[in-house]
Amino acid sequence: MKDELVNANNEITKLNHQLTEEEKLLSKHLREMGNLELYTKTTQIFIIKKDINKRLATNMVVLPDGWTCYQSSLYYISSEEKNWNDSYQDCLKRGANLTIINRNKEEDFLKTYGEVWIGLTNMEGTWKWVDGSTLTSSFWASGEPNGHTKKDCAVTSKHSDKPEWNYYPCSSAFKWICEK
Repeated sequence: MKDELVNANNEITKLNHQLTEEEKLLSKHLREMGNLELYTKTTQIFIIKKDINKRLATNMVVLPDGWTCYQSSLYYISSEEKNWNDSYQDCLKRGANLTIINRNKEEDFLKTYGEVWIGLTNMEGTWKWVDGSTLTSSFWASGEPNGHTKKDCAVTSKHSDKPEWNYYPCSSAFKWICEK
């Protein structure tokens, strides 16, 4: 009987060990299933995010006619020509201003539209932007401004591969660019 008890005890120990191993295996499978579930949920989130971004890209970039977006600004590109003051007034009506150029990339972008009024004028011998700030960096064409009187308003130039400005009488007619 003692032998039977020893054998039964050994069998219980063996079964207990097998049960522990099966418990470990079951835990491993549950973790793997959890990882699979996590992977599935992550994939679902990615697909939803992609769909949201697609919807935002198609629905949120709706600009009024004539407006275009570049970097962090909106620009209105006119299709007609007016003098500088009428161009300035048109921008104000649109809740914008004639463009103020203060970055090389912005000038590179704007010069693609050819000769257009920008928000720069000569006020009593000092070139100022429409917001009242003084001109600090410029893209004047060679020899410009040359001191001619009655030429107090600036345009971008279409005559050069590099960014350049010219100036004309404010009564001249050009297209214009508003910025907001």
